[in-house]
Amino acid sequence: MNYKNLLKEMQSGKIFTAHFLKKDKKTKEFIIPRTITARTGVKKGNKGIGLSFDPMARGLLPVLDMELSQTEKDINNAKRFVNLNTLIWVKISGAKYWISDLVIDESIKEIKKQNEIIIK
Repeated sequence: MNYKNLLKEMQSGKIFTAHFLKKDKKTKEFIIPRTITARTGVKKGNKGIGLSFDPMARGLLPVLDMELSQTEKDINNAKRFVNLNTLIWVKISGAKYWISDLVIDESIKEIKKQNEIIIK
């Protein structure tokens, strides 16, 4: 699996667990590790207004925090963003994917393609 396919899987509405770094409000640095069990595509609670920005353009994936949704009366209070730029690993469909491994694999494949072009 590559990173693009993993992102498609995460956006498909399946439940997944993600571990990423969260921004500290005081220092504005990404230093707080966060693990979330979430899913995308939840329409419940939408008021039809939408967001005032494009979260994917900022590297944010809008999700529903499954643990918070069990305790919150208003489901909108359980909606969060997963920062794709600081994503460390994702567990989906029983398989755990380390983002660094996926990026390295994609880089190696790209280097091999470039080498084949150079050799020809």
